[in-house]
Amino acid sequence: MSRIKQRFFIACLGLALAIALFTGVFAVMGWGSLLSDVGSAVLYPFQWVGAKVGRGVTGFFSYFADIDSLKEELESVKAENESLRSELIDAEIMADENSWLYRYLSMKEEHGDYSLCAASVISSSSASGEGGDYALELTLNRGTSSGVQAGMPVVTSLGLVGVVVETGLNHCRVMTLLDTSVSVGAVTTRATENGLCEGDYAVLHNGCATLKGLPEEADVQVGDIVVTSGRGSVYPYGIPIGRVVSVQANAYSRTTEATVQPFTDFSDLTQVVILTDYVHYVDGFESSAGGAP
Repeated sequence: MSRIKQRFFIACLGLALAIALFTGVFAVMGWGSLLSDVGSAVLYPFQWVGAKVGRGVTGFFSYFADIDSLKEELESVKAENESLRSELIDAEIMADENSWLYRYLSMKEEHGDYSLCAASVISSSSASGEGGDYALELTLNRGTSSGVQAGMPVVTSLGLVGVVVETGLNHCRVMTLLDTSVSVGAVTTRATENGLCEGDYAVLHNGCATLKGLPEEADVQVGDIVVTSGRGSVYPYGIPIGRVVSVQANAYSRTTEATVQPFTDFSDLTQVVILTDYVHYVDGFESSAGGAP
């Protein structure tokens, strides 16, 4: 054993003997309790610090355990919210489908002289306006395999949409009432004023069309309802088109024009109906068997 180790050992041994002797003497003299109190007073700060550190360490790990628990609970709540959101979306879709089916069946019941083909919009070409994007052209999921031909009218339960202009085996292309290439024979229901309802870039930004060709002295008022007149070979009589929202004179043609707000919402078309056959009327009077030309 080296000299340094020997000295350290002797010092520790001496310290231990001194403590033992000191403790024994105090015990023999009856001062054991005093020694205990002194020892407790000396050790108390260290015990207090140790207790605080122990509680701090326990709280530290408990804190992270609580965080893990909160994370798990948050993930559970998120999953529950996603499930509820999915159920809500499914319910809304079901409600929309049921509503559409009800309107379709009601249309079939109301127009027993119509042969109807329900169709879904699979794509559209739109123009932007103040109220959103308004569809000018639609592609539907029905074609010649469903009996669809060019020239057939397209409607919703609210009113006129447009006309089929091109067909494929399982799809067709439709130009809507808002497109400038579409012209529809129209009549007001109150005063039976006849004109042509056409797409017009001047009012497209509001999702409107223009009723043109009215006589200069035509009795047309804001709020008048406009329907198809049946003139021509495309549209049957009486399909609702829209409501007059303004009336103005055309000084160049010396005619009256009216801005018409369509009943159909051209910013949100998903389901439509193609009229594949119908009895043809002109201004409410039967003319001849109608349908696609």
